[in-house]
Amino acid sequence: MSGLWRAPDGVRIFYEDQPGPAEALPVVCLPGLTRGARDFTALAAHLAGARRVIRPEMRGRGRSGRADPATYALPVEVGDILGLLASLGVARAVFVGTSRGGLQTMALAAANPALVAGAALNDIGPEIGPEGMARIVRGLSAAPDSYPDWAAAAEALRATYGAEFTDLTDAQWDGFARQLFTERDGRPARDFDPALVAATAAAVAAGAAAVKAAAEAGQPAPSLWPLFDALKPVPALAIRGANSALLTAETLAAMAARKPDLAVLTLPNRGHAPFLDEPQALAAIDALLARAA
Repeated sequence: MSGLWRAPDGVRIFYEDQPGPAEALPVVCLPGLTRGARDFTALAAHLAGARRVIRPEMRGRGRSGRADPATYALPVEVGDILGLLASLGVARAVFVGTSRGGLQTMALAAANPALVAGAALNDIGPEIGPEGMARIVRGLSAAPDSYPDWAAAAEALRATYGAEFTDLTDAQWDGFARQLFTERDGRPARDFDPALVAATAAAVAAGAAAVKAAAEAGQPAPSLWPLFDALKPVPALAIRGANSALLTAETLAAMAARKPDLAVLTLPNRGHAPFLDEPQALAAIDALLARAA
């Protein structure tokens, strides 16, 4: 089933809610920066009948309502997730977060430790590769609002991401396009508020300015490591695409050193971010769920 939850500021938050047995921990899937519930279709199908799976779409993305661009910010999104889950009666769950969804997962663990029973971080960590972030901002800024047809959309993705996702078939490129885009007026179109691009660029610039100011003042730079540390008490899995520039191999190694029980999976022929339909990824998430239980 699907539904809409209304945030305190009136913005409608769309979610998919797949039923599962009450005795099993539910799974909450949090998508990347501009992505939506479709990114977790394969995972939801894999868990069908065994777990309740909740897949929200953040404000300004997918079928959720557009909002003041100032609210396209991690603290507001975390508040939306907490409010939605409370309305659905979810007091404890395992979270699967891709990219920005992984940052939200870490922030949730810091804000409400009792809520997070386990976490899978898909191609994200407490240090974000600057080249990977720059690629995302450039890609969002340069991409057209729509494409003539699905073949053109798939070909555009192949041209942009072919060096990272090196073994995809034509059918997989088409599936990738259908995850990212929605059909509008008969054309595949971007499925997020265009204002999100400027908001993201501004946030990246503000982060860089904060790091520079801290260095000039001889102070420690702002860090996401305390958010990652909030996951120390629970089972956790870190998945990395071997070709990713956002989650580097060095950061992944530092995460494993800081949390020795962290399960780690690096997927070949994947960049940012793995699709979570890969057999190795599904097996690793199954193992995480068994540990969290």
